[in-house]
Amino acid sequence: MDSILQTDFKLSDIEVSDVQDIGRYIEVPANQNGPLYRTMFPQLNTVTEVQKEQITRWYIEMLEDAVQAREERFLKVCSMNGTPVGFCGERARKRSWLPDTLDVDSWAALSKDLKAERDRILQDLDHFCRLTFMAVHPKYQRQGIGSMMMQHICKETDQKGQCAYVLAAPEGVPLYSKFGFKTVGHVETTYGTITSMFRPSRPSCT
Repeated sequence: MDSILQTDFKLSDIEVSDVQDIGRYIEVPANQNGPLYRTMFPQLNTVTEVQKEQITRWYIEMLEDAVQAREERFLKVCSMNGTPVGFCGERARKRSWLPDTLDVDSWAALSKDLKAERDRILQDLDHFCRLTFMAVHPKYQRQGIGSMMMQHICKETDQKGQCAYVLAAPEGVPLYSKFGFKTVGHVETTYGTITSMFRPSRPSCT
């Protein structure tokens, strides 16, 4: 249950100066138990601090490249003191270097399966929002921040007449369902199910 009013937080565009904190304190901690992350880094529990830092740096640089490109919109939610506590966005850019602990073969195989599922749903569409990032700092989860971001995203897509699509980790499925996303497929992994979810375009009320 959402225990904090959304007025306790502020939604705004991500700036490049936000990326370090977002990558280090939100994206990596929020996603490290999900099926995609665990497939990519199956030895996560035994990696050294230096290796963990390398993984974090890789994520930060991918996000930094995407934000700098300004090709897609990225949003952050900050607490009243200005600290980022959540973020969302559409697409990432892959880095030319890879962390030493990345299981490249497993990552490539899962990426292929995810792309096939995504293409199956979106192949005949040319006007859609593909949500790639959605993460909330573990300390601030279940306090309405995810709903705050989804309300904004759904309002914006409705205004544009867009449908929306996401490949959801298990913990994200209830949130997306709450905002009208329907399950249209699944991709199974050793570490859990990634759910393919689609929200049709809707007439805007504004």
